[in-house]
Amino acid sequence: MATNPRIPDNPQTRQGTRPELVPPPPKRPGSGLPGVLFSLLVAAALIAAIVYYMPRAPKKSPAPTAGQSPVQPTANQLQFSALHLALGPTGNEMTLQGQVMNAGNRPIIGTSVQLAFVGANGKVVGTVIQPLEGMAEKGGVLQPDELGTDPIKPNQTRAFRVTVSPVPAGWNHQLPQMTVLTVSAEGGSR
Repeated sequence: MATNPRIPDNPQTRQGTRPELVPPPPKRPGSGLPGVLFSLLVAAALIAAIVYYMPRAPKKSPAPTAGQSPVQPTANQLQFSALHLALGPTGNEMTLQGQVMNAGNRPIIGTSVQLAFVGANGKVVGTVIQPLEGMAEKGGVLQPDELGTDPIKPNQTRAFRVTVSPVPAGWNHQLPQMTVLTVSAEGGSR
């Protein structure tokens, strides 16, 4: 019977399974559990780190309550006297000099003035805003004296000057109209 070309029957094919070339590895009970737990722990740690380092909204501070602000100095607390002009050598610079008295009750540490220059026709040809520069006599000569470091005390009179360069064209060379814009005192300004 060697003439039959059929392959002999395999007992596994009769049961409906196919023969495999490589058998699958045997599965161990609980073999995937440590890897899954480790992955979950790493993910939880990353989420916690992101939440911790994310910027937070600023804390809302309570609104300020109505407070008392100290009485501020006003322009009428400065009284000017002995005003005169000194022209620069080129005619394009002018210095207004005089005396200022602090009629208020707080030391003055700074002030700014507006000078309105009038033309020959009586109309304003230009305005300039400049700080008032304190002057003090040192060695018989007037020297600049910072009001911030040496304030004008209440009821004290001090020499001052205001320098303007360049002077507005068409000015009639008369005293400009001076208006005090701001006055700064120790503890506040107006």
